Amino acid sequence: MNKRNLSLIPRIEEARESKKILTPIHFSNEEIKKHFDDSVNIIKSQFNVAKTLLKGGDQEGCKMVWRSQIVLVEGLLDFYMHEVSKYCMFQMFCDNWEKTKKYKNFMVPMSNVEKAIKMASSKDWFFEYLNDRFSRDVFLSADSMKDQLNMIGLGFANTMVKAFPSNNENDSLNKGKEIIEELFKRRNQIAHQNDRDHATATQMDITEEYVKEYIEKIECIVTSIDEIINEKDAIANCNL
Repeated sequence: MNKRNLSLIPRIEEARESKKILTPIHFSNEEIKKHFDDSVNIIKSQFNVAKTLLKGGDQEGCKMVWRSQIVLVEGLLDFYMHEVSKYCMFQMFCDNWEKTKKYKNFMVPMSNVEKAIKMASSKDWFFEYLNDRFSRDVFLSADSMKDQLNMIGLGFANTMVKAFPSNNENDSLNKGKEIIEELFKRRNQIAHQNDRDHATATQMDITEEYVKEYIEKIECIVTSIDEIINEKDAIANCNL
């Protein structure tokens, strides 16, 4: 019987490959919108998958596809909010846009301030910090979206007026808040509860029409944000 070699083997040090640190890309507003549009079109294409399942008699499989579309399109909205947040904050940092009060009170750690001093000839340190800072946040509830849109200079009320026009600004604001909360609530119910009620475990029903309307509301929010950014960029370009 062969004996196992239990002698200690010297540890190989400094053999781990260092990970390459990726520098965040400065996407234009047009590119950011395209990221959203391309991705939402892929999600919409899943309606064909759902129809195929339904025709084959798999109603539950069909509804599962519809529910997955809800979760995915909310994820797209959140990622879009992250991208435009970096874009808008950097525009203010570079003095291209008027700075908001919330921007002026935006906290930056001393470690990043020290990095900024060492990189006096470049503003990339701030964009890199924004990329890391916002990646940890979620902007899908009405309150978090409101705070973020107001900080980055787009304005929550302004966005809601464009996205959900009504009799007056206050009506649009209330309508927008209600819609965003309903979208967020259903997304969480699907993602965390399999679309079931906590008290009864009854699963909510879902239809293709509901999902199409859900996606349309998300697109209205994104289109409104995109229009406001384009307006602010146009003013900035006129002032050059």
